[in-house]
Amino acid sequence: MYVTLTRKSVAVILGAVIISLILLGQIFSINAGGIDGSTNEKRLQYLNGLGISVAETATNLKTVKIPQEFSDVYKKYNSLQQKAGFDLANYKGKTVEIYTYLCQDQPQKEVHLMVYKGNIIGGDVSETMINGQMTALKRNDK
Repeated sequence: MYVTLTRKSVAVILGAVIISLILLGQIFSINAGGIDGSTNEKRLQYLNGLGISVAETATNLKTVKIPQEFSDVYKKYNSLQQKAGFDLANYKGKTVEIYTYLCQDQPQKEVHLMVYKGNIIGGDVSETMINGQMTALKRNDK
């Protein structure tokens, strides 16, 4: 038994395969983020798992577009993120949400969580005073 395919049918089949691979890649890259930050409860659960106690609700929410080309400041911040197991380079050009929470036991500190499509992709703990220190959050899903 032989199957004869026209050029048009081969092109349609190849197109369907390519689209399927792209969609699967997108699904797996989103799930590879690994840290569910889709709800306030999930974000609090993540922070509590790191031993960080914060107020029950975020004090601020802002939307930021991660630049395509990193300035020196972004390079330094991403280096901090990479040491903690995150990498913002994967999100260049993407718009992310940044949630700010106040630390319960250390009122001079606040926590920033970066969330993209419901996944936590980075964050830090920052002292609010002038010349305060910034430390990265750690991934605890690996």
